[in-house]
Amino acid sequence: MSTLTIRNLAKTYPPNVRAVKSIDLEIESGEFVSLLGSSGCGKTTTLQMVAGFVTPSAGQVLLDGRDITYLEPDKRDMGVVFQSYALFPHMTVAQNVRFGLEMRKLPEAQIRERVADALMMVQLGGLDSRYPSELSGGQRQRVAIARVLAIRPRVLLLDEPMSNLDAKLRSEMHVELRGLQKRLGITTILVTHDQVEAMTMSDRIAVMANGTIAELGTPQEVYDIPSTEFAFNFLGQSNTITAKVLGHDDAHTQVSIGSSVIQIPLRDAGTSGELRLFIRPERLTLSSPETGIITGRVATRLFLGNTWTYEIDSDFGRLRVIKVNTRGGQPGEGELVGINWNAADMQSASGELADV
Repeated sequence: MSTLTIRNLAKTYPPNVRAVKSIDLEIESGEFVSLLGSSGCGKTTTLQMVAGFVTPSAGQVLLDGRDITYLEPDKRDMGVVFQSYALFPHMTVAQNVRFGLEMRKLPEAQIRERVADALMMVQLGGLDSRYPSELSGGQRQRVAIARVLAIRPRVLLLDEPMSNLDAKLRSEMHVELRGLQKRLGITTILVTHDQVEAMTMSDRIAVMANGTIAELGTPQEVYDIPSTEFAFNFLGQSNTITAKVLGHDDAHTQVSIGSSVIQIPLRDAGTSGELRLFIRPERLTLSSPETGIITGRVATRLFLGNTWTYEIDSDFGRLRVIKVNTRGGQPGEGELVGINWNAADMQSASGELADV
């Protein structure tokens, strides 16, 4: 287990393309951190600089305090699992797994032991004589992971390794890989554009935008209490509401939205003028019209099996509400409903990345 430190890491490509502007990140020993973002945000370039495949324009990469910024990739004691798996098609499973060990010139007895151990870790014992073409997508991915684990790296780097799997298998692999990482206690960085993947597997998530980290925290923190407007809109779904600040007291700020006046916690409010508020669709609840904080009329409803999604026209504008399917009666299109929420769930955030 190792502590990985990234300081002011940046990459600029000619003539002046800033793929990564500045990344600062401390990853604790045994921690699983995901770099989450859309295409072009700089997450893959960051991983490649950590791995040594791309030379930084500025900054440092340190492993347990040792500067490895300009070390060759094979000198960094890191294992990388690629999106394509990069298996040798003419080699068996065992031959693929032992390849890195042979390159390190380990004794044959030690190679055989490590190959067997790695295949058992990923539940592929008994498949050592098969070729990649004889394996399923999930099994090929496990071979790629076993090949990395066999060399026993201090840091595991995962470059969207599950993007080629179907949704069901990908979900199963999230659980398996996270369980394996916990058992081994290996420091891990995952690059992904899949929010569910990042939420499911990570101790912390670094949400990236425009070559920087826009949000950093546990999955619960970055989803429930993000500090930027970008994170509210990028992660999951969110209702955006424009309010006008009317005044403050010791604990709350009074705002007007349409013809409604409500109070929100003081920590979430601006000092004057307009304020943009955000609330997740699942944090809104429906009731009879007379018991709602506000009322609205159902414009559209969609049945998604485990949930219903409603689009409701209200004094706050068009609101989206997600309600768990309880098999009971559900309001229909055109019906008037009450809409409620907990005050703490309606939040404001910095708009500094709103244009990303």
